[in-house]
Amino acid sequence: MALSKGTLNPNSGAMMKYFAEQKIDLHRDRVVELLTDHRQRRHWQPGFQSMEPLEGEPGTVGATSLLNFRVGDRPFEMIETILAKDFPRSYMVSYVSDQSASISRNSFEETDDGGTLWRVDLEMKLKGLYGLMAMLRPAAFKQQTQALMRSFADFAAR
Repeated sequence: MALSKGTLNPNSGAMMKYFAEQKIDLHRDRVVELLTDHRQRRHWQPGFQSMEPLEGEPGTVGATSLLNFRVGDRPFEMIETILAKDFPRSYMVSYVSDQSASISRNSFEETDDGGTLWRVDLEMKLKGLYGLMAMLRPAAFKQQTQALMRSFADFAAR
């Protein structure tokens, strides 16, 4: 599969933007630490298999990694690029696959009770079947993001 890091091309596919939020009963520093540790990802992200560094120092701005997933019986790959980070307040990451490109802007606010409010602003460019799904059922993408965020919150609270 020929993947490359890149930006969203507004001239092809379906474009969508949305946000999702999740309250997590854990201090912000610990939330960010767990969320950005790829060794923990398999515990909360369904289908995640492995991460292979490609360019740059893993975890630093500009670093790229190949993420390997298994969806049902088929493998799926995407390139992750760290675009910006201001820990523990925020970080921005792009994900590129053959069928999609997205930019994920993550922010973390401390709550009055010592927890964290995690907000993700997503901008996605989808083509092929994913593009068709985005046009027919855009809410399904937000629901999937929200389910993934809940999965992480449940894992982090253990």
